[in-house]
Formats: sequence, structure tokens, C-alpha cells
Amino acid sequence: MKDWTLFEKAWLAVFCALVLTATLVFSRTGTDYSDAGSILLNWVLSPLSAITGIFCVVLAAKGSIRTYLWGLISSATYGFLAYVGGYYGDMLLNWVYFLPMQVVGFLAWRRRLRPQSRVYVKMQALRWWQWLLTLAAGALAAYLFGLLLSRMDSWLTAALKRSASIYTYIDGIAGIPHFGALFDASTEVLQIFAQILMALCYAEQWWLWILVNIITAVMWALVIVADPASLPWALPTLIMWVAYLVNSVYGLVNWKKGAKLAYV
Repeated sequence: MKDWTLFEKAWLAVFCALVLTATLVFSRTGTDYSDAGSILLNWVLSPLSAITGIFCVVLAAKGSIRTYLWGLISSATYGFLAYVGGYYGDMLLNWVYFLPMQVVGFLAWRRRLRPQSRVYVKMQALRWWQWLLTLAAGALAAYLFGLLLSRMDSWLTAALKRSASIYTYIDGIAGIPHFGALFDASTEVLQIFAQILMALCYAEQWWLWILVNIITAVMWALVIVADPASLPWALPTLIMWVAYLVNSVYGLVNWKKGAKLAYV
């Protein structure tokens, strides 16, 4: 961390402290100590997912290739938390897409490292027509994936022996049919497109990450409201997504500056 700024170190320390504090406070009373799964979920997987995810996004904002090493752990653990929370789109995204993309991104960034650097990548910017095409394709993909998740929801809820669906809960709050599934799908598609832009070293990825982080923070807040018993493991995850949002704004500023430099 010798090349980290004071802001980056302080940002990391604050959010890691929040995650650990939330774990200590809520897992202490909210864990079923007769159930090994409850202990593992509340005391290990939830804080591990949050802290490795925070390291991952901080390094991504800096343009450091090491982000992908932390991303492997974060994707594996967060996928399980999404499964427990009932966000099946997020589960599939992390296990089927993000895990292999950590390897793909690592190999792609190795080819775009800055001169005289073994860590930091060269950044670039999208042209206006590329940006419009990305947004149009993303909106269409989110709509189609949302319809698919909506059709799968009742089957998954029954197959996994759940008493209720988080999608149904969100539909009831919004008063809009299929809104929960579309809400979930929008984050998946945005993350897919953002990860592609990230692998290609485009600064505009951070606009998509900002949207993802806002939507997903709301989604995890709804998990806690819908099921207060989820607080021990869902609150660290919510804090993680708020941390991601702060980081994505910083990443946008940092990468916009980097894209203007004559590295390419």
C-alpha cells in the first residue's frame, strides 16, 4: 500500500471497520450456534465477501491488476450470499460469469500495463457512438433477462423450499408486476457490460458501476426489511455495496484522468 493515497487508505479502513463492527454486533446475537451453517454464514462468509470485495473495487479504481486476485474470492463468496438472499440472477452472475471473468480480465490487463509498470493499466475512453450502443444493448438485455427471471422465480422458490420470494415482496412494494425480477436483472446486465468495459480498460465502466451500486444497495436493504433475521449476514453486504458506491465515484474521477494521459 506504499503507493496508495491517504484517501484510499482511510476509505478502506473506514468501511472494513464498519463491516467488522456490524458482524460483531449483529452476528453475536443473530447466529444460531447449534447450526454450523448459520455460524459459517454470519461469521465467515458474509464479512469475507464484504472485505475482499472492498479490496477488489479499491484496486480496480486505482487501475491495479491485483484487483482480479481479490475478485476471485469476492465472486465465490458473494454468489453464495445472493443464493441465500433469493437473488438468483446475482447468484448466477457471480458463479457463472464473474469467476471466469477474473481470469479473462487479468490476462487482458497484462497486455495493457503502463510502460515501466507491472501493476497499473493503461486507460481509455469510449467514443460517443460506442457509448450509445452499449446503453441500448444493455436496456434490451435487462428487459429480456428480467422476464426470464420472473418466469423462473416460482420454480426456484419451490425447488429450494423457500417460504417466500424476494421478487414477490418487491412487486408488492412497487405495485408493478415483474418489477422485482427486472430490478434484479438490471443489476446483472449492468455488471456484465461494466465488467466487459473494465476488461477493455474503458473509463465509462464506472458510470455503470455507479448505477449497479445504487440499485443493489436498495435491493439488500429490502432483504433486511423483508426478513429482519437476515440482518447478521445481510447488513455487512449492504455496507459493502455502499462502499462500492463511494468507490465507483472515485474510480470514475481517477479513470477519466487516466484516459486523458498519453499512455496509449
